[in-house]
Amino acid sequence: MQALPSFDELKAMAENAPHELEALRQSMSEEIIEQSSQAMQPRLRAQMNHINHVIARGKNPNHINILLMAELQQQLKRFALALNDPQALTEHTAEVKAFTRPTHQSES
Repeated sequence: MQALPSFDELKAMAENAPHELEALRQSMSEEIIEQSSQAMQPRLRAQMNHINHVIARGKNPNHINILLMAELQQQLKRFALALNDPQALTEHTAEVKAFTRPTHQSES
């Protein structure tokens, strides 16, 4: 497994070579996924894909950090719910309404 560069090196990369930093993030993420069990790899790849979509929505590094923090908080809330009230995860709260077609009045 490749070693994570020091904070100072990562900071310099972020400032001077953001594409290199992104490539490092991608390669290290892929390496971690590859080292996980075969059963977990699809879930980890899906999570990585979701993270990549969140990052793509960001307008700048600070915005990306805020978006990622919001995602993490959402995941932590879901995890807490799973621990404290597992039944709530399978409850459906959506209300299904019948679709009604609008009636057309004939022209006179």
